[in-house]
Amino acid sequence: MRRTRQQLNDRRGFTLTEVFVAISLLALLSALLTSMWTGMGRPLLTTAHYCQIDKEANLALASLSQDLGGMLPEGTSGGKLKYRLVGRTQPSGTELWLCFDGGDTPNKLPDWASPDVVIIYRVVDNQLIRVNQTAGTEFVVAQNIDSIGLRDLGTGVEITMGFTCHGVTQSYDLVAKNP
Repeated sequence: MRRTRQQLNDRRGFTLTEVFVAISLLALLSALLTSMWTGMGRPLLTTAHYCQIDKEANLALASLSQDLGGMLPEGTSGGKLKYRLVGRTQPSGTELWLCFDGGDTPNKLPDWASPDVVIIYRVVDNQLIRVNQTAGTEFVVAQNIDSIGLRDLGTGVEITMGFTCHGVTQSYDLVAKNP
């Protein structure tokens, strides 16, 4: 039996080969879109981690710059020489100790004990901690901090802080001159 051209054109449905080709093309398109979407998400996530590190670094730098500015920043009042920065030391290169002259008659010398106010910066459990040894208070200045390195320059101190957030690392240097 011969089929006419009209009968061949009137057939309905798809052949198995046509269905297989369509499914293969859709699978390829799906794979391309998935890899593109994943590739777009990684840089956005990395940018978010850099922003988190920058925020924490700004908090650390703000606190350090206030304390290294020469006067105790907590709004304590007194005479011209009271609560001035008179001493700085870096025991083992991982802690920063600052001594502010205190008492009724400041002697312009670091006593490292009462009535002077001693501020200590140290890294504990990936947090930069600021301790007011005299008042007995401490608080977290910044998080995601891996290390702090201190180097005495004679006329000041160089502070290097390393931050890590979800595999993204960044290092910051601060050079503070003696007031």
